[in-house]
Amino acid sequence: MNADQLKKLKAYYHSFLEQKKFFDSLKGGTKIKGNQPRPMLMEFDLLKKDFPDIISFDPGYDGLKDGLYYDYIAFRGYLAIVIGRLEVAVDQPADIPVTEKRQFTFVNNSNLKAIIERDYEEIQRAFISNCWKSVIILCGGSIEAILTDLLLSNKTTAITAKSAPKENDITRWEFSKLIEVAVELKFVSPGIQKLSHSLREYRNLVHPSNEIRKQLSFNTEEAKIAIEVLHILHRDLSH
Repeated sequence: MNADQLKKLKAYYHSFLEQKKFFDSLKGGTKIKGNQPRPMLMEFDLLKKDFPDIISFDPGYDGLKDGLYYDYIAFRGYLAIVIGRLEVAVDQPADIPVTEKRQFTFVNNSNLKAIIERDYEEIQRAFISNCWKSVIILCGGSIEAILTDLLLSNKTTAITAKSAPKENDITRWEFSKLIEVAVELKFVSPGIQKLSHSLREYRNLVHPSNEIRKQLSFNTEEAKIAIEVLHILHRDLSH
């Protein structure tokens, strides 16, 4: 289950909790008017459609309904089952973070593509664990690999760009030059160049001595920017 699915499931969970508060507040008698549970039953139908593996049983409307009314006790029991199942589903253990998979289909080298997709999941786990240095290094490496692959696939155009360095071996270009040429050729949006400043020293973070000598600092903001640049790159090249 990815982050978006979990977020949606939690929304259902809290919706049913609010429904439970409403039915708990009803006083007197053992019957519920036919129109009162309608919002909850509609919500259930949506939940069952979105998550059939989690909520697959039928609510059995006819078993709950008695003419124009619903049986109060049976209805609350049914609601408790739904909430219980949702509670288990949304209770993700802290040591098993929810991560999202992305396909980097625009990467031409199949081996490189597999590595970048693997590292993208690792980036998310590192961010959840507050490992900012790991996030920046992995993002920087992924971005550099993607841009190198992109420009190698358009080598003639890339090496003749105005901002291209004299070195014709694209694999030897600096990180900043890869971005500059990709932006000039409109392969990627200018926003990447504006945000990439905090990533330019990512290689130096690998060696602690460089980190000390250059007084490099990083925290959650740099990590967020690194992920954002990778996401922009993914968006630009997925079209």
